[in-house]
Amino acid sequence: MPKTGRPPVIAAHHYPLLARLAHTQPYSSQAELAQAFHAETGITAHPDTFAKALRLAGIVRVKERAKGSFQRKRSMNPTF
Repeated sequence: MPKTGRPPVIAAHHYPLLARLAHTQPYSSQAELAQAFHAETGITAHPDTFAKALRLAGIVRVKERAKGSFQRKRSMNPTF
């Protein structure tokens, strides 16, 4: 029995394009990737749909750490 329902907006044949965009712009946000995807395909999707497509394509997002975001806590009694 064939699958029924609405077909996905971002189909499996778009996954190589998503992978290429993610590899060429590794530190871009999801919104920036969605804009680049829209510029290439003309397809606009809800952020949740776009996140699901990235996940199904096997793309793991890497977030760049903010400089100095993991500094040691300063002691109340500094030793010199």
